[in-house]
Amino acid sequence: MAVLKPRERLVYFRITEDEFHQFAGVCEQAGARSISDLARNAVQRLIAEGHQEREDRDLAPRMQSLERLVAEVTKQLQMLTTLREAAGIPESSARSIPQAPASGSKPAGNSHNGKE
Repeated sequence: MAVLKPRERLVYFRITEDEFHQFAGVCEQAGARSISDLARNAVQRLIAEGHQEREDRDLAPRMQSLERLVAEVTKQLQMLTTLREAAGIPESSARSIPQAPASGSKPAGNSHNGKE
């Protein structure tokens, strides 16, 4: 099978004898083919987690803004409900307010005996 992305670059770093034995043990547990694969996967995972953390940081202000908007809409709906109740408008009549026709649909009453 052809290699789609050949690995041409080398990265060296020194480890102690104890670290080497720890890495070898983790390789066996994780099913990695080699310490190189283990190290490569670990670094790739760190990179992915860093990207996720940045996305989470970018998303947090947006979520706070949405939460503020939802709270404001809820507050306005509560005010409208209070005004409706103060005006003595029953809830059932508030629900029977006619809806505007959907775009592209014909208003009721413009039909000529079902013929066009």
